[in-house]
Amino acid sequence: MLGSSEAQALTTPLPGATLFPSSHVLVLPFPAGNDVQLLSAYGPSMGSSLHDGVTNTSSANDYYALDLVYANEPNYGKGLPIAAPLAGTVVKAGWATAGWANYGQRVILRHDLGDGHIYHSLYAHLNAIDPAVMEGGTVAAGQVLGELGQSCQGALSCGSFSTPHLHWSIHRDSTIGGSGTGGSYGGNAVVPEPMDGTEDLLQGMIIGSTNTGMPVCGDGYCTAPETPESCPQDCPVCEAIPPAGRVVEESEALCFTRHGTPTYWHDESAGHGGSSIWTTASEGPLDNYGTWSLRFEQAGSYELEIFTDAALAQSQQAAYQVTHAGGTSVVTIDQTAADGWQSLGSFDFEAGDMAAGSPQRIVLEDVTGEPLSEMRQLVFDAVRVTGLNTGTGGAGSGGTSGSGGGTTGSGASSSGSGGDGSGGDAAGGDDGGCGCRIVGAPQGVGWAWHLALVPLLPLARRRRRRPQRP
Repeated sequence: MLGSSEAQALTTPLPGATLFPSSHVLVLPFPAGNDVQLLSAYGPSMGSSLHDGVTNTSSANDYYALDLVYANEPNYGKGLPIAAPLAGTVVKAGWATAGWANYGQRVILRHDLGDGHIYHSLYAHLNAIDPAVMEGGTVAAGQVLGELGQSCQGALSCGSFSTPHLHWSIHRDSTIGGSGTGGSYGGNAVVPEPMDGTEDLLQGMIIGSTNTGMPVCGDGYCTAPETPESCPQDCPVCEAIPPAGRVVEESEALCFTRHGTPTYWHDESAGHGGSSIWTTASEGPLDNYGTWSLRFEQAGSYELEIFTDAALAQSQQAAYQVTHAGGTSVVTIDQTAADGWQSLGSFDFEAGDMAAGSPQRIVLEDVTGEPLSEMRQLVFDAVRVTGLNTGTGGAGSGGTSGSGGGTTGSGASSSGSGGDGSGGDAAGGDDGGCGCRIVGAPQGVGWAWHLALVPLLPLARRRRRRPQRP
């Protein structure tokens, strides 16, 4: 469900993790009117030693997973309904096997939340799965997925944990697959806040669910099947670019989104229009990136230019990923080469904000290849869009119309790309999942399964600590 208000205080994500999109409202996966207790919360010290992983490439990133129970029902609510908090597509429904077997009966939903990323939500240890929930089908917000249970290792109860509960988590840009019937691995852990209006979630908290799944136009939330066309007051979108073009400022909240670790973003009162932001460029892995959404009134060819302020811009290898009608092109700019506008080139765009199922946008990531030790500022500022031949009424061949950066002294170079660099399938295996051993309970099968992951740990990239800027 989409929301219009920002949270006042949220759990700060660990480096590499991310917040749930602030443009959306998240509710508990329990029917409205029920009190839900957090049996286990974030990290291995908050009730479950297996809530771990933030950016692992070969296992589930479950650091911000929650183990949830009915607060006022016998046997923790075993057999009572679990409901989808978000509309989505069913990618897995049934028994988990092999490396994922400790999930028992589980459902995995895929969600497109409109920010260019794919999210997967996991519902594990179910006592039963509703017959209407089938792989490849869709579910509505509030729809019953199954029953809270204690299933794992192919049985409706097992020795890995003693308390019936729902193991629930959200992953961003994860891969579905791996051993056996597959699971969600890689990508990024997601902090699920605010949850039903509650932030800073802790073990033992009791929260009332408001998960009705019933949208009301005018309530301030954009909930499927509401759309910007059917309910514009609840579903605002980035102002469309007219045929002549316009400047898209990074200060336009509906048009520009900053992602990643909040403390790595720095706001400045300099730049185009008196504002800009920056983060520190690095050789990787990815921490922060920004996205300019591009929505057009009319299809056609448009030139894109980015603004660089010489007093702030320091990166010489800023790689802008432009998703247009022909795919995604990467244009590398020396941000220090000009004090003002620098061209990314001309590209064909479709009317609206989508082209061939992908959002039309510009993405700039902090991974430029420049050493983090050099502390170079990577600047995010205005984008100028200029219409070239929009009178043709079409986007032509769908490819780029220009050289990918033809202004003298811009130092721009371009290359084609089939993706946007911010997600995609992982090449490795997984053998990840949830042991969900409640601290203090017998270790049983879950602990042995967790130890099996140890040989896979070297496959994950070691997180580096970002130096503090003086």
